[in-house]
Amino acid sequence: MARNYKDYQYFANRPDVVKVWDDLEAYHDFCRFELCDFNPADLYRKDSVNYQAYLASKRPRRPYMGNKPRWDNNKPRYNNESRFSR
Repeated sequence: MARNYKDYQYFANRPDVVKVWDDLEAYHDFCRFELCDFNPADLYRKDSVNYQAYLASKRPRRPYMGNKPRWDNNKPRYNNESRFSR
């Protein structure tokens, strides 16, 4: 029996196709804002310089900690007396 294609929603049933188009649109926006050459063939190519820059921009960043270093600076040092001459 023939399928009724009026009720068939292609993009609702194919999330992989929607993901490709969304990724392509996001890559196009990145190239547009960063003023680099846009080539749709570079999407998902790890050896492309522009796509590597796009992936680096999507990487999660560390939260800003202010002027605080990552280590605790308030702990006293051991053998602190031997460091100074008397």
